Amino acid sequence: MSGPIDCVAAVTYRCNSRCVMCDIWKSDARQERELKPADYRWLPKSLRSINVSGGEPFLRDDIVEIVEVMRERCPKARIVISTNGLQPDRIVAAVERMPEVAIRVSIDGVGEAHDAVRGIPGAYDRAMETVERLRDIGVADLGLAATATDTNVGDVTRVRDRTKELGLKFSVTAAHSSPIFFGDHAVERPHSAESVGEMVAIMREHLRSWRPLDWAKAYYVRGLIEYIRGRPRRLPCRAGTDFFFLDPWGDVYPCNIGGTLIGNIREGSFEEIRRRSWNRVREKVDACEVQCWMVCTVGPPMKRRPLKPMMWMLGAKLLGLDTDVDR
Repeated sequence: MSGPIDCVAAVTYRCNSRCVMCDIWKSDARQERELKPADYRWLPKSLRSINVSGGEPFLRDDIVEIVEVMRERCPKARIVISTNGLQPDRIVAAVERMPEVAIRVSIDGVGEAHDAVRGIPGAYDRAMETVERLRDIGVADLGLAATATDTNVGDVTRVRDRTKELGLKFSVTAAHSSPIFFGDHAVERPHSAESVGEMVAIMREHLRSWRPLDWAKAYYVRGLIEYIRGRPRRLPCRAGTDFFFLDPWGDVYPCNIGGTLIGNIREGSFEEIRRRSWNRVREKVDACEVQCWMVCTVGPPMKRRPLKPMMWMLGAKLLGLDTDVDR
């Protein structure tokens, strides 16, 4: 087994949003249980991508110190912090001390549509203030991240349009359920023909680009279309092998969807705790029927086994194959 290349590290479950598609804000968020910055020296050096998540990561007073340890331990990893953007002053002050991090601000609609999803009046204005101020201090890798739900159909493309106006990066995912992370949100999962149509429009826009990275994004969105339709994922799952999820208290899982515990960082290195539990964990991963499709679990197999995605990208870009998606 080779080392993992991607992980999501939830550094806290404290959260100041009340999102309709996530129950993290309802969870046990006791601060005294959270890992200390030095604990993140446990991370495998093989990592090439670390998504610092939560809860809301910027609620941690020591977020800068955590990122410094991650950078020291995994110098080749791209570090992305996902934030709701509700605390502009706090976020900008921290990011000024972390100039090399990427920032993704969650935006699920424009104006009141976003506020409704996040459950916080004025959330959109505060998040966009954060975005503008991060642009002003020169954050190069800055983008908006939208989550498609059953209730914000049409708003995802509005967020994409706003992203284009601002010259930022754009990413999209869809609501998922998870016993260890989001909670049960099957009712929020998009499923309509209109949701599919919105994803088709985003996919085709990516394909109009001449940047291979955009073609890879198109492949990811094509998989989202299958997820919305309840169909099998387009790539085999490599959770627990190429990717893992680390919770705020040191528990390690194959991913942030399934609930199979690999172990805790206090029990040894990643390889040690995986070796002790691997037969049981791999069996659970292989039997998983969730068919999730998220950047964190799709990215690693695309990187490690790129032939199938590359063939789709070339066929879709040059010949228009698999792009006339019926609704």
